[in-house]
Parts: sequence; structure tokens; C-alpha cells
Amino acid sequence: MKILILTTDPELAMLRKRILEDAGHQVSALTTEKEALASADSRDPFDVALLCHRLPDATARKITRLYHDRHPEAKVVYVVHLYGEWPEVEADRYVVGADGPDALVRVVSEAVARAAS
Repeated sequence: MKILILTTDPELAMLRKRILEDAGHQVSALTTEKEALASADSRDPFDVALLCHRLPDATARKITRLYHDRHPEAKVVYVVHLYGEWPEVEADRYVVGADGPDALVRVVSEAVARAAS
């Protein structure tokens, strides 16, 4: 599966990239708002866009809308920082970062599996 990580936190990007690569996925990480927004216009195919809570909400909402419009086959997974947070981002799936690497891999895989069903 091809995954695109979008965050403004390079450390989180590297950690998530390694976790997902170790799970057998092909992963790219973008760590600026400008890169993240530009990726929505890209025609590069991917299966999942993983949006981090470190992106400003307005940027995350805009990226999600653009991905749903321009990449309808891809799924958007939003990483929530804390339990009880209700992000204003309309993602296909959500995962709490504090749940750890196993939850991240599981939710990303479920998002794509559900779409294939």
C-alpha cells in the first residue's frame, strides 16, 4: 500500500514512516503545509493520506476536501492527539496517536480494506 504522511512535525513523520514501512508499506512524508497542499494537486497515486493533528485544522480540512475531490479512490486517516478530541476534519477514519504503532497500522489497513469491500 502507498501511504502519504502529512504533518508539520518531522520527528512524528519519521517515526510513523518507519512503523508503516516495517509493516510493508511504501511511505512518503511531507512536513510543511505548502508541500501538503501541493500534494493534493499531484497526480501521484496513493492509497492513504495520513493527516497529523500537528497540521492546523483549517489546512487539514482543506487538504481532506481536495483529496476527496481529486483522489476519490484514496482514503484519509486523521491522527487525533488525545482521546475525547473531536477534530473538525472529515476523514474516512480516525486513530488516536497515543494508541501506538499497532493501532496506526491496523486503522490504516482497515481504511483500505473497507474501501475494497
